[in-house]
Amino acid sequence: MEAILVKACGFLFMIALGFVLKRIGLFSINDSGVLSKIVLKITLPMAIISNFKGLELSSSFLIAILIGFVVHFVAIAVVLLVTRKKPAEQRAFYIINTSGFNIGLCTLPYMSSFFAAEAGALVCMFDVGNAIMCFGFTFAIAMMVSKGKGNVNKKEIVKTLFSSMPFVTYLVMIILCALQLSLPEPVYTVAGMIGQANAFVAMLLIGILFEPKFNRSELKDMLGVFSLRMILGVVFALCIYFLLPLPLMYRQILAVIVFSPILSVAPIYTERCGYNRSVAAVLNSLMLPFSMVVMTILLMLLKVY
Repeated sequence: MEAILVKACGFLFMIALGFVLKRIGLFSINDSGVLSKIVLKITLPMAIISNFKGLELSSSFLIAILIGFVVHFVAIAVVLLVTRKKPAEQRAFYIINTSGFNIGLCTLPYMSSFFAAEAGALVCMFDVGNAIMCFGFTFAIAMMVSKGKGNVNKKEIVKTLFSSMPFVTYLVMIILCALQLSLPEPVYTVAGMIGQANAFVAMLLIGILFEPKFNRSELKDMLGVFSLRMILGVVFALCIYFLLPLPLMYRQILAVIVFSPILSVAPIYTERCGYNRSVAAVLNSLMLPFSMVVMTILLMLLKVY
């Protein structure tokens, strides 16, 4: 338990450091673009490659991919049901911000600090289904709800999906695993060296992006998304922990990561669907530290260490 608290406090300190450094002028919000590219295009893909070293695909990993799909579909279905009387743009805001998970920037570096590469690979597998949904189907559904089926640009959605370096890395590594092929040992060594920087850079980036400012008139929508994410998180966690035919550690990890923060690009997608981007940005900022606290508490309660 002490190890979990120390590491959790360390990650929160990194986030706070990024926020403070921005406040004193060493960094600005404009620097987040560069750091985001470093994480998404370099350190995160390298961390993914490192986690796949010596990995053999099993039914447990395939189930994790399936869970990444299922939790999205369930969340979207629930949102469509409870927001059926709301305006189209508002419903799209709920869809985008209720169903996505920020695995790459937050959960993967955080969970990887506690577990061996095999457990990190399980998180990656969940993120495969999560990434396909976030960058493809979820965005498409939100666009159809807000602007109508005829205004959905299928080419843009496919381009968005395959321009995601983490998703492409997942795809390549899963294909290699399925074919029982592996990369040369030096590749994994170098990838591991670069991937070790992912946790610090990602947490620093989160701190720089953190902006706890909001318009009170839109607070109701923020509280609505927050409530739905927490309720769905509890339902998903209970179902995963008590119903899935997986090893205990896998069930514990999957039960924790369904409380991951909102997808980092959610504000961009929210704006494309016609809703106020700043509301999604503030909600994203507030959910990041809260989700980390929740995941830390769950790790201690489940005694996953």
